[in-house]
Parts: sequence; structure tokens; C-alpha cells
Amino acid sequence: MLKNLLTISLRSLTKDKSFSGINILGLTLGITCSLFLLLYILDELSFDRYHKNANNIYRIVSNIQEPDNAFTWASTQFPLAEELVDNYPEVENAVRFIQIDQTIFNHGDKQFTEAEFYLTDSTVFDMFSYRLIYGDPATALDNSFSLVLTETASKKYFSSPQEALGESIKNQQGEEFKITGIIEDVPNNSHFKFQGLVSLSTRPQFQRNGNWGGFGIFTYIQLPTNYDLASMKASLNKIVIEKVNPVFERFGIKVVYDLQKITDIHLHSKIADEAEAGGDISYIYIFGAVAVFMLLIACINYMNLATARSANRAKEVGIRKVMGSERKQLIYQFLAESIVVALIALALSLVSVFVLLPYFNVIANKTLPFSYVMQPVVIWGLVIIVFFTGFVGGSY
Repeated sequence: MLKNLLTISLRSLTKDKSFSGINILGLTLGITCSLFLLLYILDELSFDRYHKNANNIYRIVSNIQEPDNAFTWASTQFPLAEELVDNYPEVENAVRFIQIDQTIFNHGDKQFTEAEFYLTDSTVFDMFSYRLIYGDPATALDNSFSLVLTETASKKYFSSPQEALGESIKNQQGEEFKITGIIEDVPNNSHFKFQGLVSLSTRPQFQRNGNWGGFGIFTYIQLPTNYDLASMKASLNKIVIEKVNPVFERFGIKVVYDLQKITDIHLHSKIADEAEAGGDISYIYIFGAVAVFMLLIACINYMNLATARSANRAKEVGIRKVMGSERKQLIYQFLAESIVVALIALALSLVSVFVLLPYFNVIANKTLPFSYVMQPVVIWGLVIIVFFTGFVGGSY
């Protein structure tokens, strides 16, 4: 039966090539535009989800109320992480990132200015799933002046990442940093990117001079699965009362800590001092609605054209009824024709996406590879689009 439906559908499509071409072109445009929007939405929703512990990682932010101003910083004070790890056992890990001022580094005659190097705690690879190509994540940042480079950063100084391991680069002050690890480049779907990580013990002055009055430290904590955030916020309020208020109360300044789930930062955070430009969840809703609307318009277009042509096919339907075709069989036939048109349009849409994706990346400020289409969620989306388009388009 299926073979018969496909044969009749293809015969019907080739019988009126101009009509079929218009239908396929309309659906191709609708599916192509919807597919581009789907890829954009999926990429926006995927930020930071590659971390194994993503559902349990939170960034601590500081809500600051001055007598004449109120604002939020994505940073905290240096001692906060140690306070949490030492005195609050529910905090499984705490990691800080401190940006190093723009510095010139060199190796031999190769010299580059680095603006994306950060000091960080040695447990950073226990919390975050940055994949080391070379080196041991458990010990890479244990010693002072240890440096972990991204693959791209290592290639600036050395012919290959493997050659970089164990070598050293120097800053303009003559300090020598030993390369103890090479990681894959930080994925583009990250709210925070860097080119190099330096062991925090390299700068012991932070440990000595870090106080509850200075901000500028990105602080992340890892909590147990399904942990009650209200309890953690109560602990943070306790720290504010005991440690922070004595510093700021005399100036009329109030500080309140809050938690941001790492997977929510890109689309939901509106903080001005983010390390990377963020997105906006409202655009996801808008683009999702536009994608569905485009599909509906393409289907309605198809329905209108099919309805206009239905008079020419009335004789065919009448003959089929006389020959014994049931109503159900006729429905199957027309739906099969519609789904075949949708499949052809989908194939042309995939070709269009392959050709136009570089231009879309420029417009959307993305770096999506075509292989992104091969994700299970995208494949299922394509299947749904085909059957949705086929059934709605053929429902006349």
C-alpha cells in the first residue's frame, strides 16, 4: 500500500510540474527559514550545558544598594569562596576567576599581548568540564606559576600543542610560567571564555591582602543535586551579616548575595559587567513564534494552491470512487502527496542551509557548523516539521 501511495504521489507531482514546483519552492522557503531559527534557538539554549555538573553550578553575584544608587555586579570579594568551603559543608567546591591585566608574553622571538588570562583555583577542572588534551587536570594548577593554555593560544607560541606541554613562556616582568596543560578551546556556547588559566597561588598577595571590601572576583560554587537554594541563600545572608556589613554599613551601603544557575546566565542575566555579551530569553520566544508562523504560512499557502487545484482533480476523485476507493484511501493518497512534497522541500532546505549557513553565522554572530544539524534534537525537529507540514498542508 505504501509503495502504491508513493508511486501515485510522484506521478501526480510530475504530471503538473509548474504547480508542484511552486508548492515545493514555498515549503522550501518556509522550512529553510524555520530551520535557521531552530538552529539559533538551540544554540542559545545550549549555553554552558556541556559542563557535567551544569545543573549544580551557581555563580554568586552581588546586589549593591548605595544611598543614591543600586546596581548588581557579577563579582564578589576574594575571601567568600574560602569562607564557604571552610564553614559550609554543603558547598562541594568553590572556584574563583581573577582577570590578569593585559600583559605581553613571549617565547623566543614570538611575542603576544594576552588579555584573556585568568588566575583561578586548582580545583577548576573538578567543577567545570574543560577537556584537557595534554596534562593532568588533577594537578595542572597545583604549583605556583603553572599555566594551562587553550589549544589556539598554544599554537601562537609553539608549532603544536603537544610541543607546548612542559615548556615555558615569560611575561614582560620576566616571570616564567610553566605550561602544565593544554585544553580544547572553550566552546562558543559559553558565558565565560578565556585563553589561559594561571594557578591562583602564583599571586599570594591576594591571599594576604584579600578583604571583604574589594570586589572583582568571579565566584562559582557547586552544590549537591536538588539542594534547597533557600538554605544556601540563608547561609550567604549570614556571611553578609558577619563579614560584609561591618565593612560597608558605616557608608550606608548594603550588599546582598544572590545565586545564578550557570545555565541561566547567558539568557537571563542582565548584569552590565558580564565577561561575554549575553542573550535574551525574550528573543527565544519571539524567534520560536516566528518559526512556527513561517511554517503555518507555508502550509496555508500550500492549502490555498491545493484548494484552487481541487476542481481539476474532482474528476480523478470521482473516478477513484466509482472504481471502489474508500474515503479513507483518498485521504491517505492526498496526505501522502503532501508529505512527499514536504520531504522534497526538506531535502532542498538542507542544501540551502548548507550553502547559506556561513552568511547566517555572520548575520547572527554565530559559528554554527553544518554538523549542528545532525544533533538528535534537530533531527527530531526535522521529522516533526515534515509531518507537521505534510498533515497541515494536506489537510484540505
